[in-house]
Amino acid sequence: MASIIIGAILIVLGVLLIFIVRTRIKNKNIEIQFMKTLPLSDIKTTLKENEEAGLTDYREYAEIKGMASSDSSIKAPYSETEVAYYDAQLYQVFEETETYKDENGTHQRVNRREDLMSNQKSPGPIVLEDGNEKAYIEVLDHGMQLDTVKTLDKFEPTNMMNQYGFFSSFHFNARGSRTLGFRMVEKTIPLKHPLYVLGDVYSQGGRLNISKPLDSKKPFIVSVKNEMDLIRGNKTGATVSLVGGIIAAAAGIAVMIFVH
Repeated sequence: MASIIIGAILIVLGVLLIFIVRTRIKNKNIEIQFMKTLPLSDIKTTLKENEEAGLTDYREYAEIKGMASSDSSIKAPYSETEVAYYDAQLYQVFEETETYKDENGTHQRVNRREDLMSNQKSPGPIVLEDGNEKAYIEVLDHGMQLDTVKTLDKFEPTNMMNQYGFFSSFHFNARGSRTLGFRMVEKTIPLKHPLYVLGDVYSQGGRLNISKPLDSKKPFIVSVKNEMDLIRGNKTGATVSLVGGIIAAAAGIAVMIFVH
């Protein structure tokens, strides 16, 4: 009975990967490939004309390319670099002694492990500049594909952490046999970095905003990658989904037939 359940789960997973996940990835590529890039100035004019015609809730699904900016001083917490957006993690790095057995007896080995202590993200909107126009992207929207750059990945021994002012507010428990130190990771959107954006543009209080499309089938993308890199990445993802789905479905069938 267990083999039938496990087999069925694997077959369902395979079907989801082949027909649902792969299709969504391919549809995303279609949107990227066939959308025409629109300047924010043109979108602003269209929104104004529609508002004057009485269509106050009109939204324009558009592809925009511009530069990352910020209206306030946003600093990544560990590097203290000014950025348009950051996602920062702090990991406790420690040693853990593991006892294991093999044909030669009982042994011990020391493994290096990490535990996530903190994950901070900049709360404010990402500002997209296109010529003389700006649009504000709310990063808290669910369903956003947000691609960033890893700009910091640094390990510091425990006795060197006192040089970082932020660390005085952290409290941590001893883990394993010995804490070695802490690893700081920052994924950011640097200021003035080119951005590719695909989403709904609308006007609110005279300000242009970009958010998740009302049409749930359309992708919402904010990426430091260019258009061609996104397309190549999606093609790879679609292939992986197809292969993974076939393997999962085949494994499910094999489990149901041969495992008793």
